[in-house]
This record gives sequence, C-alpha cells and structure tokens, in this order.
Amino acid sequence: MKNDNKGFSLVELIVVVLIMAIVAVALAPQVMKWVQNSRIASDLQTKADIEKMCSLAITDNNAFDCVKDGGYEIILTKDEMGISYSYNIKNSLGGITPYVGSQPPMDAFWESLFEVCGVSDFDEFEDAFVIKSAPTDGNEVILDVHVYEGGYTFSTMSGVISDTIELD
Repeated sequence: MKNDNKGFSLVELIVVVLIMAIVAVALAPQVMKWVQNSRIASDLQTKADIEKMCSLAITDNNAFDCVKDGGYEIILTKDEMGISYSYNIKNSLGGITPYVGSQPPMDAFWESLFEVCGVSDFDEFEDAFVIKSAPTDGNEVILDVHVYEGGYTFSTMSGVISDTIELD
C-alpha cells in the first residue's frame, strides 16, 4: 500500500502563521494611517459638498432673499459624545441668533437647500452630512459653514490632524 500524504506538516503551518504575523505587525501602523487619512479626505469632501450645496441653494431668488440681509451658519461638531448640529441665523448687523436644541424655521433657503441636497427635512440633511474623523487629543472636530449676505458661502474645519494632513 502506497502512503499518499499530501498535507502540510505542523512545522510548515507554524512558519506560515509566523510570517503572516510579522507582516501584519509591520503593516498595521501604515494601514491605520491610511484609514485616518481616508476619513479626513471624506470630511474634506463633506465640507466642500455642504459649501457647494449652500451656494447652489441661494441661486434661487426666494432663497437669496432669505440671506440677503444676514445669512445662516451651520455647525457640525463631533466630540466624544458623537455628532451634533446647530444652526444660527445672522442679521445684517452681524448679530447671531442660535437655534439651540431645535432647527430653524423652514423658509425658502432651507427648502432650496434640501431640494439641492435631495433630502426632505433636517433629519435627512444631518444623516447626509456626517464627520468621520475621530477628534484628536480629546478635542472636537468642527465643520462650520457660513452663508452670508450677498450670497457668499464659505466653510472651515478644525480639530482634524493627521501625519500628512493638518487643517486649521
């Protein structure tokens, strides 16, 4: 009778597992950096998307009338408690009225913004735009979008730091 043993020996399996462990340990830090940088890139895209959507929303005449004497501010904050959203309205004198714990009243600007974003209410808007980066050093990540008088829109992001990307 012929012995047809075609399997792996225990020593061969241990050597393969050991090599895989060494490769995994060597690549883990690089993979973690790639993951963080992809989250930051996603957040930068979210920042650009919200700014673009706000700019598109005020191309509607009725929406523009809502910001022509002041403007809006949309703030996304991510900290150890999660992501929160706050909305402020700015008057022509630079004063700010916060809508703490609630959303601003629906007007032509928000209707236009929701239409441009393809959402129907504030909950869907908040689900569409989230911050994926982890806050660094226990701080918070803040995405701040401003729609100002005259239709000017800009956004800033703070609290995201990486080895290759730093935002202020």
